[in-house]
Amino acid sequence: MSSASRPRRQRVDLDRPSTYQHLDPAGMLQCAVDFPSQVQHAAQIGAAFKLSRTFRNPQHIVLAGMGGSAVAGDLLARLIEDRAPAPFLVCRGYDLPKFVGPTTLFLASSHSGNTEETLSAVRAARRRKARVVCISTGGELRSFAQRQRPDPIPVLSIPQTDPPIMPRSALGYSLIPLVYLLGHLGLYPGAKAHVRETIAVLSSLRETVHPDVPTPRNPAKQLATSLFGKIPWVQGTAGLMGAAAYRWRCQFNENSKTLAYSSEYPELNHNEVVGWEDAPGLADQVEVVILRRPGDHPRIQKRVEITRQILKPKTRPHLVEASGRSHLAQLLWTVYLGDFTSLYLAFLNHVDPHTIDNINLLKSRLARA
Repeated sequence: MSSASRPRRQRVDLDRPSTYQHLDPAGMLQCAVDFPSQVQHAAQIGAAFKLSRTFRNPQHIVLAGMGGSAVAGDLLARLIEDRAPAPFLVCRGYDLPKFVGPTTLFLASSHSGNTEETLSAVRAARRRKARVVCISTGGELRSFAQRQRPDPIPVLSIPQTDPPIMPRSALGYSLIPLVYLLGHLGLYPGAKAHVRETIAVLSSLRETVHPDVPTPRNPAKQLATSLFGKIPWVQGTAGLMGAAAYRWRCQFNENSKTLAYSSEYPELNHNEVVGWEDAPGLADQVEVVILRRPGDHPRIQKRVEITRQILKPKTRPHLVEASGRSHLAQLLWTVYLGDFTSLYLAFLNHVDPHTIDNINLLKSRLARA
């Protein structure tokens, strides 16, 4: 088809939903609007779930998952790293580290319950007599847990909505019940209060990034507009914001259908910063977003300011500072802003944020392999 005969696309105006509603038949934007309510519901699920004392005092914590379920593990690991006595590892793959055994709290997380890597990992964990808990809407993971004898594996059941939502839109369900679980086991003190604050912070942010809020007063729309036509590169400060930066990257990949990258301070000051010298001029195609939070180490704060000055000849980084008192509130506030930004960027890119064609293509070919 010649360029002259191609149908002209309607110009997307983020302040006129009629120009992009047809791009979102599955209602991904509404899922984002509803996220604070999802977190509240997930808190009720988490508060009602109890484990026996045999799960207490693990020597290690391992979460097996892929995609959005694994991202929940990344966030959880960073949340508890300065308070839990046990190290936390996220396992993305079929195999397990050698140390996984009877003293390991093993969290098998799969939204669908049919993620083949996670099913392989949980079977291995069960053989090694790890203390296993499954998190899922159902599928083979729940069936596997219920078939175990003489002691079925506890299942933290999260709801399968109708119509189903994508795992990346169900972060509240994959994360918040686990926050309560670790709080119940004494590994995350103050969980209930932190979740309560987080719901309030998310609800407040929604009032500024909601689709009804015009671009001049909507930071997510402003950021998406700046990123349009560019490669987003998200830099996060050490710990919480590093995990948030990875979530932003994944949301740009899946929702916006664009290449995106993430990195973390201070490590990026030992390698990436040199790449910005960039003789071929590739940096002209990149737009940088820096995520930071109150409480960052003073030297990290100084590194961010110096790095911004170094990057300014190439790009003027956008600075995002997390809101909230608790680490959980700061983390999910930042994640929530990124989710809306990725959706608005999807509409500017004229793509459906729900579809994952290449993932489906890969799965179909693997099924035949």
